[in-house]
Amino acid sequence: MKPDILERLLMDRALGRLDPDAEVLLTDYLANDPAAAAQARELQETVSLATEVMRRPTSAVEMPTQIHQLVWRHRTERVLALAASFVIGMGLTALVIRANPRLGSTVAVSPPPMARIQPALVKSQIESLPFWSNQRIYLLASAAAANSKENLQ
Repeated sequence: MKPDILERLLMDRALGRLDPDAEVLLTDYLANDPAAAAQARELQETVSLATEVMRRPTSAVEMPTQIHQLVWRHRTERVLALAASFVIGMGLTALVIRANPRLGSTVAVSPPPMARIQPALVKSQIESLPFWSNQRIYLLASAAAANSKENLQ
C-alpha cells in the first residue's frame, strides 16, 4: 500500500471516520505490517491526546479595566480637542468681525453706472475676463442687481 494512502486511512481510523468495511481491511493489513501498526498506534495516541486537550475547560480571559479606561480617555481627549478647536475658531472669528465692522454687516452694493447704461458693453467685458476672476464676479453681480431693480420697477 502507498504511504500517503495508508496515512489518510490511519488518520480517518484515529478520528473514527473510517467505513466499517475499510476498517476491517485496514486491520488485516496492520496485522501483517508491524511498521504500519506502530505508525497507527502513534497516530491514535496523538489524536487521543489532542482530543483530551481540546475538551478541557478553559478559563475566560477578561480584559483588564485599565485598557477600557485608556480607550475612553483617548476618545474623550479627541472630543475635547475638537471642541476646543471649534471654540477657538469661533472666538477668532468674533474678534476679527469686531475689529473690522464691515466684515460683519452686509453692505448693499449698487451696480456701477456702466451696468445700467450699456448692457451689451458689460456683457462683452464679462466674457473677456477670466472665468474665476473677482472682476467678472463683481460685474455679474452688479448686472444681476441692475436687472432685478429694473424688473421691480
